[in-house]
Amino acid sequence: MAVIVIKLAQQASNKTSPITITFGGGDTPVIEYISCEMDFNLSSQKSITNNVALAFGRAQDIDTINQLISSSAGSIGNNVYFNYLNQTKSGTKECSFGWSLSAQYSIERDFSWLKGKSVGAKSCIEWRGKTATHESNYVIYYGLAERKYICYRVEHPKAGSIKMSLNKSQVSPEFRVTIKMMPIEKVCYWGLPGGPVRSDDDIPPIDSKIPIEPQIQRYYIMQPSISCNRLSDDLKILINSINITWQRGQFAATGNIKFCSRIDMERAIGQQLKLVINGYEFVVICEQPSTSNRFANNSYSASIRSRFAELAAPYQRERNYVNTVDKTLAGIMTDILENTGWTLDNKMIDYPIPEGAFSYRGLTPAAALLKVASSIGAILDINDTIKTVSVVPEWPVNPWSTEQATPDVILNDALILEHNTRDTIQPEHNVVFVRGEQQGVACKIKRQNTPATDYARDIVDNLITDVQAARQRGTCELARSGNKRTATIRTKLKADLPPIRPGMLLGVRFEDELYKATVDSLAISASISNQGAIMVNQTIQAVRNV
Repeated sequence: MAVIVIKLAQQASNKTSPITITFGGGDTPVIEYISCEMDFNLSSQKSITNNVALAFGRAQDIDTINQLISSSAGSIGNNVYFNYLNQTKSGTKECSFGWSLSAQYSIERDFSWLKGKSVGAKSCIEWRGKTATHESNYVIYYGLAERKYICYRVEHPKAGSIKMSLNKSQVSPEFRVTIKMMPIEKVCYWGLPGGPVRSDDDIPPIDSKIPIEPQIQRYYIMQPSISCNRLSDDLKILINSINITWQRGQFAATGNIKFCSRIDMERAIGQQLKLVINGYEFVVICEQPSTSNRFANNSYSASIRSRFAELAAPYQRERNYVNTVDKTLAGIMTDILENTGWTLDNKMIDYPIPEGAFSYRGLTPAAALLKVASSIGAILDINDTIKTVSVVPEWPVNPWSTEQATPDVILNDALILEHNTRDTIQPEHNVVFVRGEQQGVACKIKRQNTPATDYARDIVDNLITDVQAARQRGTCELARSGNKRTATIRTKLKADLPPIRPGMLLGVRFEDELYKATVDSLAISASISNQGAIMVNQTIQAVRNV
């Protein structure tokens, strides 16, 4: 296959010009007759391209088709393609054709406006362009998904038309008409992704958890252990006893620790200590020391707080805060924990907070975070080991709905060392008004399947800026009302019975009865006797409706 390109750059004098193509030099070709047919399609373009296809073979006649096609090339060209055999030594063909060149090869039309006359133009604009997809790569993630912001359109765009009326003369050739489309309004919420159905803020959670329930045995073998080390350099600290208490409504656990000697106390004061009790780790800050000197009996002790106290006084200064831009509940709590080394795990329903709606003055980060959690009926669940702050509901299950709920831990009477109860009589409410302040909302929250006649005191808080906030805070206030029974239970701390933390739903099998209550406080005590015997207990206070 050979390609011969003929470019015609000048106009012929008599509009006819012969084109001679010779193969092999001068001899008469073996092909006796060659015909040439040409089709011309003239236009006002700058160039004219002539494609000539010549095929040689053993046949007596060969047709050659030349097409003269308009194009946008700079000159007029003649492209000739030959497909000949080896036995064709030479060949000569003369083709005569005429062409004409005009003074103007291309016409550009400008859309100009006339004075005094309006020209209308109607165009159809597609909202979404059609894009051909040739290849797609999909990555499928599986497992537990993290909550995130999910946005969707309020209204899907509809097909429409745009009318333009041009009633002025053209200013310049470069004048353009620009059409700007407003962005489509979207609504975002904080939830679990993975489908067209919204997650936990609209649908009741699927209760699929498995409670922790130690097995009932004839006897239990206890091997308690206690160790205390300084967190900075892992220096061992000798102690005699420790007591630490967690309560709902507090940001840090409190307690006291007793040392074996004055040197151990001096090594621990002002330091973070890692306590390992029966395999469970706790990190505390040793703060205020105290000594007691008697004849042949000296004792050294100190008060302790959990690790989250490092975000409170005297370790942190008081701060002021105002949300200068639109935030969410999780965004405000993240700002409070910024540059502290602690991470947030928000398990409450998130909602938007407008600019300038929330502020506080003269609070440490720990106190400010507790204030935010209390405003929406939540408490702080602190993991001092990995420095994570979880914001969980004060009542994981409403007290009037615990019969169908699955508890987190179930205690049987074989592990209960002590069980005491105390009743508290107080009014029961089934409806409450919850409202915000300048940029808040006002909602009436009532208990389901009740006449909503017993009103609780009104709740006013600057963080009530959304219906979700009002619903969470109102539900917490209604759960606090009514007659309560507080059970104080002393039990063991075992490998299959972890610390029962405040905010958990506890199931208790006691005296042929299984009742469920919300854990209000937890106290862990550990001591070492003079003979070296170790005693470890945990005491829980659980609250339920009577």
